[in-house]
Amino acid sequence: MTKTLALTAITLVLASAVHAETRIDTLCGTAHQNEVAGSQDVTANPGGYYIASLRTQLSHDDARIVKATGEVFHLCTRSAATPDMETNRALLLMQTRKVKYLFVPMTTSLPNSGS
Repeated sequence: MTKTLALTAITLVLASAVHAETRIDTLCGTAHQNEVAGSQDVTANPGGYYIASLRTQLSHDDARIVKATGEVFHLCTRSAATPDMETNRALLLMQTRKVKYLFVPMTTSLPNSGS
């Protein structure tokens, strides 16, 4: 009985991880970069989440924040340059990335705010 319970638990954990990865791939698509954000790159704060590498603050009600299973942040980005931009502006923004989605672990807690 114990072995059956243990196998069931392992199967559920693996299925959750696979489901999360599938959802990330589906939402990000092929034209976007999908990366695991480093532990120092994304920090939770009372206003939302700050992404240091992009110098971007997302508020808690931002539609780009997706609660996900797992223990790490996943960051889906796209180029800031778009096909409909003027050529000079597109060239300037070619190396700049913008957030498409930030997948936030459900276990993330906010830092204590000092009173």
